[in-house]
Amino acid sequence: MAKTGKNYITQTGLPVKVIAINSDNMLLQSLVTDNRLCVPLNYPLSSFNRRKPVSKLKDKPYTLPSERIKTKNLNKKPLSTVIDELLLSGKYTMKGLIREVKRRASSQCKGKDVAANIRARMYWLKKNFQNVTI
Repeated sequence: MAKTGKNYITQTGLPVKVIAINSDNMLLQSLVTDNRLCVPLNYPLSSFNRRKPVSKLKDKPYTLPSERIKTKNLNKKPLSTVIDELLLSGKYTMKGLIREVKRRASSQCKGKDVAANIRARMYWLKKNFQNVTI
């Protein structure tokens, strides 16, 4: 039988403290999150032993942000090279350019205004005396 004020471990391995025992249920408080649980009197509780862990501990349970693996896609072309190649070919309309740029460089287009990038590249190419027509 559980005693009020003692620490126990539930079947799932959660350390709890018995707060109150009523005639039909027990009030437990989690030692991890401070949440309170109401369970029946016959709820199975194991004795709490600080020296004997419930499960094996990991060597390194947490990884530091500097140790996290960062995904790098080395095959990414800059968006400007894709746009320049299509603009200089001269066989696409503005809608066609947007569709083709999104198809060829979909990962680079995420979160960017493709039409604005195309207009900026057109301006830059016209400024540098290259003939661009759409």
